[in-house]
This record gives sequence, C-alpha cells and structure tokens, in this order.
Amino acid sequence: MLQRNKFFSFFRLMRADKPIGTALLLWPTLSAFFILTNGDPNLFLIILFILGTFFMRSAGCVINDYFDKDFDGKVDRTKDRPIVTGEISPKEALILFVLLVLSSASLLLWMNQFTFYIALIGLGLASIYPLSKRFFSVPQVFLGLAFAWGIIMVSAAELNEVNTISLLLFISCFFWIIAYDTAYALCDKDDDLNLGINSSAIAFGSNVVIFFFLFHAISTLILIYVAFLLNFHLIFYFFASVALTLAIYQSFLIKDHQSEKCLKAFKNNNWLGLTIFIGSIMGVSL
Repeated sequence: MLQRNKFFSFFRLMRADKPIGTALLLWPTLSAFFILTNGDPNLFLIILFILGTFFMRSAGCVINDYFDKDFDGKVDRTKDRPIVTGEISPKEALILFVLLVLSSASLLLWMNQFTFYIALIGLGLASIYPLSKRFFSVPQVFLGLAFAWGIIMVSAAELNEVNTISLLLFISCFFWIIAYDTAYALCDKDDDLNLGINSSAIAFGSNVVIFFFLFHAISTLILIYVAFLLNFHLIFYFFASVALTLAIYQSFLIKDHQSEKCLKAFKNNNWLGLTIFIGSIMGVSL
C-alpha cells in the first residue's frame, strides 16, 4: 500500500492526473504536423512527439514544483502538492525530472541531428520558466517560448529546416499560450501579489482582459494568414471563427477576475486548440 501511495504521489507530481496541460501542448504541435507537410505527416514521428510531449510536460511540472516548493505551501490551490506535503522529497523530484528528460531525449535517436540541437534549446527554455517568475514581470513570455517550441521541433524533424510557415505557426502558438496562461494566472493573482511572484495577470493590471483577447486575436489572425498563404480550403476559416468565438466567451468569463471562472476559461482552451487542429486537417486535406 505504501508503494502504491508513493507511485500515485509521483503521478500527481507529474500532473498525469490533469492531462489538459499535455493536450494544450499537443493540439498546436499536431496541427503543425499537418500544416507543414500539407496533410501528409510521418505517423511514426507523430507517435514520438506525443510521447515526448507527455515526458517533457511532466518534467516541466516536476521542476516547477521543485523550484516553487517554498511558495506552494502558502497558496491554497497548490498547498497539497506532493513536495509541499512531504510525500515526495526534493531529491526524489530531481531524480524523476532527470528520468523524464532522459526518456524524452531517447526519442531523439529516431530523429535527425538538427532536431537534437533544437531540442536542447527547448530544454533550456523549459528549465528557465519556473525561475522567471522571480525576475521577469511577464514570465508567460518564457512559458510561451517553451511550450510553442514543439512547433519548431516538428519543422526540424519533418523538414530538416525552420521555414517562414513554421515561424508563423510558432508565433501564433506563442500568443495563444500567453493568453490562456494569463487566465490561469488570474486564479492565483492575490496569492502571487502577497508572495511577490510575477505574472501577466499582475503586470497587465486593469487592462488584463484587453490584453487577453488581443493575444487570442493575434494568434488567430496569424493562423488565418497562414491559411491564405497555403491556400487552405475555405472550411478552415469557419473553424478559425469558432476559435475566435471561444476567445470572446473566455474574455467574458475572466472579466470579473473570479478564480473559478478564470480556471474555466483556461480549460476552455482545450476546445479551442482542438477546433484549430480539426480545422487544420480539413483545411489542408479538402
């Protein structure tokens, strides 16, 4: 029973019980596979990236909790995390982090050398984000770079290059991530203010809803521009309009900064990401 409880503690430390984080990483990555290959992606590479996304998202959660162990106990939403409660020691967390990174790195054996170098940069970005909350007023910038980096890796793995389209997809994803993590940051705004932790929810102040929707709009407009450049089927624009409608809905959810509604807005991005993914497949296939 003790070993079973320990296993579940590791499971929770990796946020494996909350798969929405992995989904938010996967939707733009999978969309990039279809867009960059004009609807003909390498299935084996897709499987590798799905596994790699799970490993690296889990590693990111572990190292985030390791760095935030002195803060999490003072925040109601995070006070029961395994390191805070003592279920997992800081040393055990670091060992798990290394194992997850190595598991993800092992997948690179089936990819080209360029992807390996791109992955090293991605690892650096993922490791910097948890610390950026201490010295950068909008740490979501680093999160956006780290989470959107999967698109650059897709471009490297599939095309052995980073081209204009992949950069546009990366920028679009970057703004989407800042938007949805701002909604997430609003859930902890009061706690972060008391602890002296930075976030976009604090930095944008009374204009947070305006910035939130602006970032969503920029993200969607860039995708529409990509669709125009690549001559997507018109049905993609329908899905893009649905995505923009979801962004408007989220904006109304967060307008009063109520924690429960802000979390609902954050989770709603799973449907937004899925919408763009389906639209991307149909856009390049029809």
